Amino acid sequence: MEVSGFGGISRATAILIAFALVAAFVFVSGIRAVAWISVIKDFLMLFAAFFIGIGLPYMYFGGISEMFTALINAKPAHLILPGSTKTMGQSWYVSTVLLTSLGFYMWPHLFSATFTAKNNNTIRRNAVIMPLYTITMPLIFLVGFTAIMTVPGLSNGDLALLTIVRKSYPAWFMGIIGAAGALTAMVPAAILILAAATLFAKNFYREMFAPNMTDAQVEKLARVMVIVITLIALYFAIYSSTTLVNLLLLGYAGVTQFLPGVLFGLYWRRVTKKGVFTGLVAGIAVVAYLVLTKQDPFFGINAGFIALCVNFAVTVIVSLSTQSEPNRFDKDLAMAAK
Repeated sequence: MEVSGFGGISRATAILIAFALVAAFVFVSGIRAVAWISVIKDFLMLFAAFFIGIGLPYMYFGGISEMFTALINAKPAHLILPGSTKTMGQSWYVSTVLLTSLGFYMWPHLFSATFTAKNNNTIRRNAVIMPLYTITMPLIFLVGFTAIMTVPGLSNGDLALLTIVRKSYPAWFMGIIGAAGALTAMVPAAILILAAATLFAKNFYREMFAPNMTDAQVEKLARVMVIVITLIALYFAIYSSTTLVNLLLLGYAGVTQFLPGVLFGLYWRRVTKKGVFTGLVAGIAVVAYLVLTKQDPFFGINAGFIALCVNFAVTVIVSLSTQSEPNRFDKDLAMAAK
């Protein structure tokens, strides 16, 4: 909003408006409404990515090949690892790709979305279609490379796309791109808040403190938690300077720690709850220590990937050393046999 409004709206005001809209949207709607809004978002995002991803290099350099030639001459470090950094080399890149690939389906809100599927074929179809979104990523990279050379003094990489669009296109087109960007941020934020609020009310508070809560009471608590979670996120949005990329990598470093529990829970009968819980705690502790002590990457490897390896090891060791209770599948088989 700050960039799209040509400086007429301050950053703090824009953040307050955005969070109020997201909170209101989540408060009065559900996951189905988020899904329908996502359809509009997808069309706008694809249009914006293809139009500006191809258009901007041609506008400033006469083509994509010419843009890369100019980039090689002006800033060659941006095209090789570790790039403009000193620590994010090949090992970091490979470990980060593995971490994000393994953790892609570990986000809790994706579990919530999966449970709403009509049937198995819907899940299979989405698994095929979802990776196609990554086709737009190289186009956004082209926008970033163009901005590096055409927007001098750009201090915030998160604003590169909107800044160069504002510089290159008329104001009405900036409105379309701004709308696409707003929805692209708003839809994931809505489903994340919805999933977090529901998980807290149903799977944490009711299970731990109020087992006799009715579904109606759980729904009321979830609505309250929507406001609480939004306010917490609002605080960090205003007072944190973390870039979007770093925030996403930190999120993957934490959420991928669910992988051993999910994977072993599905395919290894000797896994125990103690093993999964201990491994999860160990993984998160390693991530927190390495990130807070500024040791990420650790010897050139993504801290989240190192934590995941520790998580797997601890889960296996503790599971093998603790007595395993029969799981629900085994109990059902035993009951059927009787």
